[in-house]
Amino acid sequence: MELTATYRLAPYVALRAERFGGLIYRYDNRRLYFLHAPELVRLLHALDGATTLGEALEALGVAEPARGRYLRALAHLQRLGVIVGPDIPGPPALPAVAAGSAPA
Repeated sequence: MELTATYRLAPYVALRAERFGGLIYRYDNRRLYFLHAPELVRLLHALDGATTLGEALEALGVAEPARGRYLRALAHLQRLGVIVGPDIPGPPALPAVAAGSAPA
């Protein structure tokens, strides 16, 4: 993870805050992931594709000693396809299916 790069949630991902942390749902493969850290949910919401990762960490007040933990978690979420960056395209969009027809 590059602190000077911008990241954002993938377009096929929904993120919802919960008491225990958060839920991530990927619409493209129908997978559900649980986050057990509310701070990580706030960081994911701060990643808007325009703010750098370093700026987002700074804005949320993440201290230098804790950044390694966040960067490892974000790298894992990137491997899962939950977050994407400008040079990291997500999977291709799913083909549209006309109403009343079955996919081929």
